[in-house]
Amino acid sequence: MNYKFPYQKVLEYKEKQQDLAEQEFGVVKQKQFELEQELEGLQTREQGIFDEYNEVHQKKVADILEIQAGIKHVHHIKRQLEHKTVEVHKELEDKQQVLLERSQEAKIWNKWKAKSRATFIKEMDQKEQAMLDEMAVIRYTRKI
Repeated sequence: MNYKFPYQKVLEYKEKQQDLAEQEFGVVKQKQFELEQELEGLQTREQGIFDEYNEVHQKKVADILEIQAGIKHVHHIKRQLEHKTVEVHKELEDKQQVLLERSQEAKIWNKWKAKSRATFIKEMDQKEQAMLDEMAVIRYTRKI
């Protein structure tokens, strides 16, 4: 007789929820990585503008004003990216918490399934042993 876990559908649902949480966590992690890359590129760009600004003795006023506008623009974008990074970091923590909770739920259900299966097997073994004992008693009584 095969064992069928009575709450298999619930277990499958919990495992799907865990998979979904893992995917969402991965998406947010990727978003965080992309923001970090963008921020690094912006910092490189900012450093280039500062280097250009430091060569001010060779520049005209219009060039200096253009460089200052570029610096302002880079600072504005940098602030936006830093704000986005904070939001993504918070979202990542939230998704990580959800993933942890769903993983624990799935683990609990899997343990319950394993215990339930072990109980089933033990009961089946006991029934089988009882039948074998009964058959042995019947054979013995026929011989006498």
